[in-house]
Amino acid sequence: MVLHQTLFGVLLAVFSVCSLAQLSPVGADIEGSPAQGIPPWSGGLKEAPSGFEKSAGFKDPFEADQALFTIAQANLAQHAKLLTPGQLALFKRFPEHRVVVYPTRRSAAFPEHYYKAIAAEAGNIRLVKEGRALAGHLQSSVPFPAPKNGLEAIWNVVMRRPADSVESASASFVLTEGVAPKPVVSAEKIAWAPHFASKSNPSDWVFLIGEIIKPSSMAGDALLVNESTDHQDAPRRSWTINSGQRRVVRLPELAFDAPAGNSDALRTVDDVAGFNGSPERFDWKLLGKQDLLIPYNNYRMTQRQLKYGQLYKGLLPDPNLLRHEVHRVWVLEAQLKPQARHVYSKRVYYIDEDSWSIALVDAYDTRGELWRTRMMLLFQAYTAPGMFSAGEVQHDFQVRKTLFTGFQNEEKPVEFNKKFSPSDFTIDALRRMIR
Repeated sequence: MVLHQTLFGVLLAVFSVCSLAQLSPVGADIEGSPAQGIPPWSGGLKEAPSGFEKSAGFKDPFEADQALFTIAQANLAQHAKLLTPGQLALFKRFPEHRVVVYPTRRSAAFPEHYYKAIAAEAGNIRLVKEGRALAGHLQSSVPFPAPKNGLEAIWNVVMRRPADSVESASASFVLTEGVAPKPVVSAEKIAWAPHFASKSNPSDWVFLIGEIIKPSSMAGDALLVNESTDHQDAPRRSWTINSGQRRVVRLPELAFDAPAGNSDALRTVDDVAGFNGSPERFDWKLLGKQDLLIPYNNYRMTQRQLKYGQLYKGLLPDPNLLRHEVHRVWVLEAQLKPQARHVYSKRVYYIDEDSWSIALVDAYDTRGELWRTRMMLLFQAYTAPGMFSAGEVQHDFQVRKTLFTGFQNEEKPVEFNKKFSPSDFTIDALRRMIR
């Protein structure tokens, strides 16, 4: 029996090495899908193209690409298999809707030290506390490069990072027919634990501090968040400053389906960045991979000569500014547990295999009907390097409104890997923001 077990272990190790040899450092299939025009992954994009100037926005390294075709009502049936239910619903709601399709560029790439950490920790990390926490994790941004189930997949999503730190300012606004949008601009700093040489709590992972800077009537509202890799014994800690009260207040319920700020109640807290926080209220089912059209390499949407009013037509992004490509995505279904509470009964996530970034989300109400669909306008931020978003767009089919969040066109350029201190993410730092 011992001999058989040893032989099995050797064979399993050989099989694993052979299998992983066909995968990228983050677990994507290196080979392409020629039938859909998906090329092999060859390392991605880590260098800025010639002529890049940060003050102008991210220069498009693929600006010479010509559109392959455009999907409209007339040819929708021909391409329906490449679209999600949410994308198809947009065509039904907006007859003028179009999706412009370009050649697939597998541009996703990360620094070598990310890849080394993933390789060093893969196999040592495991889910504990019914999937609410990680054990054996230190620095990896993809704890499960070959996920065996949905819980491992969603942990890859929440652990991903575009850089070791990000400093940015961005606008959010709601589009409603016949109503002029009123952008709310916030500035924030985010750092991930590997950015610091040491940390007070081994499970600490994400640190965020930010404040509203426009309009003046809201300026001064600020937020501090600390997220860990243990949602059971070290759950999210968050504090806020209300400009009217001028004092720091603990926020115990900044999680799950609480309405997210500056969204007109169009998204939940755990909608932010695709998904965040504890996975405990849902059953997660990994449905495999699928070739789909997703927003990708959306450099045009970062251009700083564009005003916010130029980013959309009607209630949707201007299709002439968007770039869609066919990519392989993980399809991950989150079904609300029988005794759990949430405004969504189900969400389906479409996740870029090359970066573990969510590209599209379909959210269903408690009756099981499609309620909201969201797109993350992904692009490879070669100055990080890492996959980032030019902004998020979420349409609500019930109230006929669209939420734009995270757009930076009229704000100062984003900074990646800027050096921060742990003291920049403390209650004292939050207090210093009181005006």
